[in-house]
Formats: sequence, C-alpha cells, structure tokens
Amino acid sequence: MNIFATRPFSRVVLRFTSFAALISVLVPFVVAQAGQSVTLTKIYVDEKSGRIHIVDSSMKDLEIPPEKDQVDTAQPKIADDHRTAGWLIESKIDDGTSYPIPLCLIIYRDAKIIRRFPTDMTIGDWRFVDGAKQVALYTDTLHGSLAPHYELRDVSTGRLIAKFDGHLGPGSPAWTRGFSEN
Repeated sequence: MNIFATRPFSRVVLRFTSFAALISVLVPFVVAQAGQSVTLTKIYVDEKSGRIHIVDSSMKDLEIPPEKDQVDTAQPKIADDHRTAGWLIESKIDDGTSYPIPLCLIIYRDAKIIRRFPTDMTIGDWRFVDGAKQVALYTDTLHGSLAPHYELRDVSTGRLIAKFDGHLGPGSPAWTRGFSEN
C-alpha cells in the first residue's frame, strides 16, 4: 500500500501547502510594513483646548500635553521630511497685555518634543530650513516693528547658526527670504 495515497496524509500535505503559501504571501508584506516608518500627515490646533494635535500615517491622533505657562498655540507646521513638526507656544505676560504672546517654538520628531526655542520677544513667524535640519525665527517688539531680529538655529543641537538684526532688504541673508515684518 502506498502511504502517500492515504487520505489523512494527503490532508496534512494540503494543509501544510496552504499554510506555506499563506506565509509566503504574508512575510514580505509584514517585512515591508516594518521597514516603513510612521509619517506625520496633519497638525492642527484644537479650537476648544488650544492644544496641538498631530495625526500620523496610521491615523493615530495624538494630543500634545500643554507646556508650562501655555495659554494657546499657533502656527503649526510639518517639515518636508514628514517626521518633524513645530508650533508656537503662546503665554500670558505680566505687562498689562490682555492676550497671549508667542514666546517659544516647539520642535517635535519621532513621537517626542526634541527642542524648545524660547525667546524674549514675540515670535512673529518661523519656518523649517534645509528640510528639518534648521529653523528660522523672526522676532520683534510686540507693537510695531521697532527691533526686527532673525535667527537661524540648528534643530539637533539648538545652536545659533546665524542672526540678522534690522529690516529686510536686498542685503538680507538668503535664509530670511520669505519672512514679512508684521
């Protein structure tokens, strides 16, 4: 009698073959998914709480806890690398001003805050430079444009790379282009 012709053995072979076929399809898919990192797809300010929300490619919506003295947030942006995001923290100041002032830039990457750039003057605008390697900030006096100041900073170290004081013009550094003095 041929043992390969028996019914129980052929069921085992059929099940093993089906399982092997399933594994050969799933393993490359799982490996491909594991090699892909989660990217940031959206950043927004919750209108009620003033907190930042970051949505990633897996559709996870993460609410970022507030910073100390945070009243509100502004100007959320995602960098070209889609791994890095940033926003401004607005705080109250004790000079009689009735509204919050943006005084700190927060940089977020790989599910955590990696850098804080606090300033002494109000942040009028900011942007990512060189992908997400650097940030440029424009600060000035609260009312009017009496002391425009621009900084280019390294995101990884926080180090000041360059600065420019004064109103923008033809002689301004290239990294200041695109800013407008409010």
